[in-house]
Amino acid sequence: MDQVFAVAWRYVVGLVLTEDLPMEAARLLAVGFDSPALRDLAGRARRDDAVEIRGLFRQAMGELGTGVPDWESAERCYLHHLAGQLAAGTGTPREVAANIWHRLTEAQTGPELEFLQAVGDEYYVEFISNERPDAYQAWETALRSAAEQLSQTTSAEIGGLRERSRSATG
Repeated sequence: MDQVFAVAWRYVVGLVLTEDLPMEAARLLAVGFDSPALRDLAGRARRDDAVEIRGLFRQAMGELGTGVPDWESAERCYLHHLAGQLAAGTGTPREVAANIWHRLTEAQTGPELEFLQAVGDEYYVEFISNERPDAYQAWETALRSAAEQLSQTTSAEIGGLRERSRSATG
C-alpha cells in the first residue's frame, strides 16, 4: 500500500492523531518522499497549532500527489488493513473482530461485505467461545477465509480509493 496514502487514511480513521502528523511527515521524508509542505510539517512540534498542522498535512498530501480520503474510503482502507493483518498472521480473529465491533466500518464490494458478515456479532462469538469451542473454531476458520479473500482484492481496491481521493482534491 502506498505509504503516503496509508498515512492519509490512517489519519482519517483516527489511527494517527493530529499531534503525530509532524512525526509521520518526518518518517515520509526519511524514506524518500519530499515536498515543501512535508518539510515544513516535519519541522513542527506536537504542540503547534492543530489547525496549521492539519492544513500543512492536506497541502503536503496534495504536493505528494495523493488526497486525504473521505471517511467511507478511509474506513474501507482500514477494513482491508485488518483483513491483511489476519491473512498474514499478524493479528488474531478476536483482535481483528474487536477492532471492527468497536467502530462503524464501510463496505461496498462483495469480499468486503463477506468479511464483515464473517466477523458476526460480538455477543454470539463471546457465547460460542465459552460454550461451544467447535463453533468458535468454525468462526475463526470462516473469518480467516474471508480475510484471505478480501486481502486478494486489496491492491486494486486501495488503488481505486487512492485515485478517488486524488481526483476529489485535485
